[in-house]
Amino acid sequence: MSATRTEVHHGVVDASPPPGGGGEEHIRIAGGRALLGLSLLLGWSLMYLLVLSDFEQNHAQSVLYGELRTQLAEGTAPTGAPVAAGAPVALLRIPSIGVDPVVVVEGTRSRQLQDGPGHRPGTVLPGQAGVSVVAGRAVSYGRPFARLPEIRTGALVEVTTAQGRFAYRVTGLRRAGDPAPAAPAAGAGRLTLVTAAGEGSRLSRLQPSATLYVDTELASGAAAAGPRSAPDPEPELLEPHVDRGTLAELALALLLLTAALAGFVVAWSRWSRWSRRAAWIAGAPVVVAALWLTSSIGARLLPALL
Repeated sequence: MSATRTEVHHGVVDASPPPGGGGEEHIRIAGGRALLGLSLLLGWSLMYLLVLSDFEQNHAQSVLYGELRTQLAEGTAPTGAPVAAGAPVALLRIPSIGVDPVVVVEGTRSRQLQDGPGHRPGTVLPGQAGVSVVAGRAVSYGRPFARLPEIRTGALVEVTTAQGRFAYRVTGLRRAGDPAPAAPAAGAGRLTLVTAAGEGSRLSRLQPSATLYVDTELASGAAAAGPRSAPDPEPELLEPHVDRGTLAELALALLLLTAALAGFVVAWSRWSRWSRRAAWIAGAPVVVAALWLTSSIGARLLPALL
């Protein structure tokens, strides 16, 4: 048997990985970061719609309540057209389903329903002779009409406007496609409440199955109808609504968010270790505020009744 010889080579040995071996690792890292970013974005979107939007509407309702209360005291609250979109027109209360007095605003677009239930242009104001329509959200922004499917025939619906206080009684519930009730008699008043109908948890109701209508009748004492606003040529309340104004505002909000994020990243990477705490204190609120603004404007592209 021959002896085994071991040869020793002197010099620099190339220990780098073979060409192309690191590309897959970079792809995995980039893919993981992209999934993490999408997960964070989805989580924020759900948290905004289901939780944070409630605070936004509560603030809007507080401001609107003070404005309407002053107008009622001074006798300047609207009794007919013209009424500016988003202006307060009435107070609505439904005791049986826990709807405390909420301010009804003019308009039923997504932008207006972020502030509270909205009166549909083209119909008389609540309390007046004729048919009045008020729509409200079921999932987000305080979800004032979330429990509307639970309401029973005969339940009380109270409305306060510049023309007084009015008490309606529920006469029936129907969904899109069901026969509508006959027009009210001359001098009589009807209030129809509209929201999205869905089954299951709040998360599952982000995809509502139908539009729910609750018809209520004013037994007596309807006020004289004032001038009506022109009907709003908006899409159905369960359809997304996209307009140039909202898209322009969303583009500006995204630019603001991008600038806030870029400033925060630059400050974090260039400042010293002890200064990074200041970057968090100064930058985080700006980023959150820009993200909140972007989410609020972006939510206007969703169906108005969600």
